[in-house]
This record gives sequence, C-alpha cells and structure tokens, in this order.
Amino acid sequence: MKKLVVLFAFLFVASFAFAQTQPAASGKTPISKWSKTTHDFGNIVQNVPVTTTFTVKNTGKSPLIISAVNPSCGCTTPAYTKEPIMPGKTGEVKAQFNAAAAGAFSKTLSVTTNSSNEPNLTLTIKGNVGTGGTVVGQ
Repeated sequence: MKKLVVLFAFLFVASFAFAQTQPAASGKTPISKWSKTTHDFGNIVQNVPVTTTFTVKNTGKSPLIISAVNPSCGCTTPAYTKEPIMPGKTGEVKAQFNAAAAGAFSKTLSVTTNSSNEPNLTLTIKGNVGTGGTVVGQ
C-alpha cells in the first residue's frame, strides 16, 4: 500500500512537470525579441521628466503576456502593454524618469513575461542630470 501511494505521488508530480514542458516541446510558445534593453538619455535637465519606449515583438506561436514591470526606484514610472501580444505583433514598455538629484544615473525596470526565451528581463535607463540647459535624448 505504501509503495502504491509513493508511486501515485511520483506520477502526480511527473504529470505536472510534463505539462509545464509540453508547450515548449511543441514549439507553441511566445518568444520575445526586444528592440533594445538599454536607453541612454544623455544629458537631461533636473526635475524635467523624460520618457523612452522599449518595444517587444512576439516572434513565437502563442500570445506573449507582460505580467509585471517593476522599477528600481520611485523616480521611474512604467507603463506597459496589458493585453496579450499576439504572434507577429508588438507591445511596449514605456519608462518615464524624473530626476530630483543632479549627477549620473542608471535605473532598471524588471520585466516579467511568459516568454520562453527571456521570462525575466532587465531594462536599463541611464544618463546625466544637470541643473540647466536643454533636454537631450528624449
């Protein structure tokens, strides 16, 4: 009886493992292709928000879903495509940065998707904040 319970437990766990790998084995997974993963704003003005857009294309065979975008600090505000990105279509992650302090900066956004090639990706924005002049790299 004990062996039967152990066997049943093994088969139960194995069936979940197989179910998780089945879509990848059949080639019906979403695949993300990002246009860029880093953006350099160059020189920007303090307390003047700047925005950039990171574009992702689904080159896979099933819908790509961006489930979360988490910035590394409160000075970066993300916005992203919430609906599933169908095969062959594009979605985006926008990052708005508002610098309160002068000097060089490098901030990240952690992106979580159901992509088979990059389910967890880090996008980076960087630049230099001055106190006057014109906004460059927007």
